[in-house]
Amino acid sequence: MRGRGFTLIELMVVLLIAGIVLAAGVPTLQDIAREQQLVSAANQFFHSVSLTRSQALRHGRRAEMHPGDGRDWKTGWQVRVGQRVLMRQAPLPRDIEVAYTQGGEVLGYQPGGQPVTRGSWYFSSDKRSRVVVINFLGRVRVCNPQQDSHCSQAGSD
Repeated sequence: MRGRGFTLIELMVVLLIAGIVLAAGVPTLQDIAREQQLVSAANQFFHSVSLTRSQALRHGRRAEMHPGDGRDWKTGWQVRVGQRVLMRQAPLPRDIEVAYTQGGEVLGYQPGGQPVTRGSWYFSSDKRSRVVVINFLGRVRVCNPQQDSHCSQAGSD
Protein backbone atom coordinates (compact mmCIF):
# COMPACT_ATOMS: atom_id res chain seq x y z
CA MET A 1 0.00 0.00 0.00
CA ARG A 2 1.36 3.36 -1.00
CA GLY A 3 1.52 6.22 1.56
CA ARG A 4 0.46 9.78 0.91
CA GLY A 5 3.00 12.27 -0.41
CA PHE A 6 5.51 12.54 -3.23
CA THR A 7 8.39 10.30 -4.16
CA LEU A 8 11.93 11.61 -4.33
CA ILE A 9 11.92 11.37 -8.12
CA GLU A 10 8.72 13.45 -8.39
CA LEU A 11 10.21 16.16 -6.16
CA MET A 12 13.43 16.22 -8.18
CA VAL A 13 11.50 16.58 -11.46
CA VAL A 14 9.51 19.51 -10.02
CA LEU A 15 12.72 21.20 -8.78
CA LEU A 16 14.37 20.70 -12.19
CA ILE A 17 11.42 22.30 -13.99
CA ALA A 18 11.34 25.20 -11.51
CA GLY A 19 15.10 25.73 -11.99
CA ILE A 20 14.74 25.86 -15.78
CA VAL A 21 11.88 28.37 -15.55
CA LEU A 22 13.84 30.58 -13.13
CA ALA A 23 17.01 30.43 -15.26
CA ALA A 24 15.03 31.60 -18.28
CA GLY A 25 13.41 34.45 -16.34
CA VAL A 26 16.46 35.94 -14.58
CA PRO A 27 17.97 37.66 -17.66
CA THR A 28 14.59 39.25 -18.36
CA LEU A 29 14.40 40.58 -14.81
CA GLN A 30 17.92 42.00 -15.12
CA ASP A 31 16.95 43.79 -18.36
CA ILE A 32 13.89 45.25 -16.65
CA ALA A 33 16.01 46.44 -13.71
CA ARG A 34 18.54 48.14 -16.05
CA GLU A 35 15.73 49.79 -17.99
CA GLN A 36 14.21 51.12 -14.78
CA GLN A 37 17.57 52.51 -13.62
CA LEU A 38 17.90 54.41 -16.90
CA VAL A 39 14.34 55.74 -16.79
CA SER A 40 14.83 56.75 -13.14
CA ALA A 41 18.07 58.63 -13.91
CA ALA A 42 16.48 60.59 -16.77
CA ASN A 43 13.39 61.35 -14.67
CA GLN A 44 15.51 62.55 -11.74
CA PHE A 45 17.36 64.89 -14.10
CA PHE A 46 14.03 66.09 -15.54
CA HIS A 47 12.65 66.88 -12.07
CA SER A 48 15.86 68.65 -11.07
CA VAL A 49 15.65 70.83 -14.18
CA SER A 50 12.04 71.66 -13.30
CA LEU A 51 13.13 72.52 -9.76
CA THR A 52 15.86 74.79 -11.13
CA ARG A 53 13.36 76.71 -13.25
CA SER A 54 10.79 77.00 -10.48
CA GLN A 55 13.42 78.29 -8.05
CA ALA A 56 14.55 80.95 -10.54
CA LEU A 57 10.94 82.12 -10.79
CA ARG A 58 10.33 81.90 -7.05
CA HIS A 59 13.46 83.77 -5.93
CA GLY A 60 13.57 86.19 -8.88
CA ARG A 61 17.24 85.28 -9.39
CA ARG A 62 19.23 83.13 -11.75
CA ALA A 63 19.18 79.47 -10.72
CA GLU A 64 21.71 76.92 -11.95
CA MET A 65 22.24 73.20 -12.00
CA HIS A 66 25.87 71.97 -11.99
CA PRO A 67 27.45 68.52 -12.24
CA GLY A 68 28.51 67.17 -8.85
CA ASP A 69 32.23 67.31 -9.67
CA GLY A 70 31.89 70.37 -11.91
CA ARG A 71 32.44 68.39 -15.15
CA ASP A 72 30.52 65.11 -15.38
CA TRP A 73 26.75 64.78 -14.88
CA LYS A 74 27.27 61.11 -14.08
CA THR A 75 28.72 62.16 -10.70
CA GLY A 76 25.36 63.64 -9.70
CA TRP A 77 24.36 67.29 -9.66
CA GLN A 78 23.27 70.16 -7.49
CA VAL A 79 20.73 72.94 -7.87
CA ARG A 80 21.81 76.41 -6.70
CA VAL A 81 20.40 79.89 -6.39
CA GLY A 82 23.41 82.14 -5.92
CA GLN A 83 25.71 80.37 -3.46
CA ARG A 84 22.86 78.52 -1.75
CA VAL A 85 22.64 74.82 -2.63
CA LEU A 86 18.98 73.76 -2.71
CA MET A 87 19.37 70.13 -3.73
CA ARG A 88 22.05 67.50 -4.33
CA GLN A 89 21.60 64.40 -6.44
CA ALA A 90 23.68 61.29 -5.73
CA PRO A 91 25.90 59.84 -8.48
CA LEU A 92 24.23 57.72 -11.15
CA PRO A 93 24.74 53.94 -11.38
CA ARG A 94 28.06 52.98 -13.02
CA ASP A 95 26.59 51.60 -16.24
CA ILE A 96 24.69 54.81 -17.11
CA GLU A 97 26.53 57.30 -19.33
CA VAL A 98 25.56 60.96 -19.83
CA ALA A 99 26.42 63.05 -22.88
CA TYR A 100 25.08 66.49 -23.84
CA THR A 101 24.98 69.04 -26.60
CA GLN A 102 27.31 72.02 -26.62
CA GLY A 103 26.82 74.29 -23.61
CA GLY A 104 25.38 71.53 -21.45
CA GLU A 105 28.13 71.73 -18.82
CA VAL A 106 25.95 74.05 -16.74
CA LEU A 107 22.21 74.38 -16.88
CA GLY A 108 20.52 77.60 -15.84
CA TYR A 109 17.38 79.70 -15.87
CA GLN A 110 16.99 83.47 -15.76
CA PRO A 111 14.70 85.07 -13.10
CA GLY A 112 11.79 85.10 -15.56
CA GLY A 113 12.13 81.36 -16.31
CA GLN A 114 13.94 81.73 -19.64
CA PRO A 115 16.67 79.14 -20.16
CA VAL A 116 20.31 80.14 -20.12
CA THR A 117 21.07 76.76 -21.62
CA ARG A 118 18.98 74.81 -24.07
CA GLY A 119 19.82 71.50 -25.62
CA SER A 120 19.78 67.79 -24.93
CA TRP A 121 21.23 65.48 -22.31
CA TYR A 122 21.58 61.86 -23.44
CA PHE A 123 21.33 59.10 -20.83
CA SER A 124 22.36 55.66 -22.09
CA SER A 125 22.97 52.17 -20.81
CA ASP A 126 23.62 49.15 -23.02
CA LYS A 127 21.52 49.78 -26.12
CA ARG A 128 18.86 51.81 -24.31
CA SER A 129 18.66 55.56 -24.06
CA ARG A 130 16.58 58.48 -22.87
CA VAL A 131 16.98 62.13 -23.81
CA VAL A 132 16.14 65.11 -21.61
CA VAL A 133 15.41 68.14 -23.77
CA ILE A 134 15.13 71.83 -22.94
CA ASN A 135 13.69 73.94 -25.76
CA PHE A 136 14.13 77.68 -26.40
CA LEU A 137 11.18 78.52 -24.10
CA GLY A 138 12.63 76.55 -21.21
CA ARG A 139 10.17 73.67 -21.47
CA VAL A 140 11.76 70.41 -20.39
CA ARG A 141 10.73 66.93 -21.50
CA VAL A 142 12.03 63.36 -21.55
CA CYS A 143 11.87 61.27 -24.70
CA ASN A 144 12.81 57.81 -25.86
CA PRO A 145 14.69 57.90 -29.21
CA GLN A 146 13.59 54.34 -30.01
CA GLN A 147 9.93 55.41 -29.90
CA ASP A 148 9.96 59.14 -30.71
CA SER A 149 11.24 60.18 -34.13
CA HIS A 150 11.45 63.84 -33.02
CA CYS A 151 13.76 62.97 -30.13
CA SER A 152 16.91 63.35 -32.25
CA GLN A 153 15.89 66.92 -33.22
CA ALA A 154 15.40 67.75 -29.57
CA GLY A 155 17.23 71.07 -29.27
CA SER A 156 15.34 72.63 -32.18
CA ASP A 157 11.79 72.46 -30.74
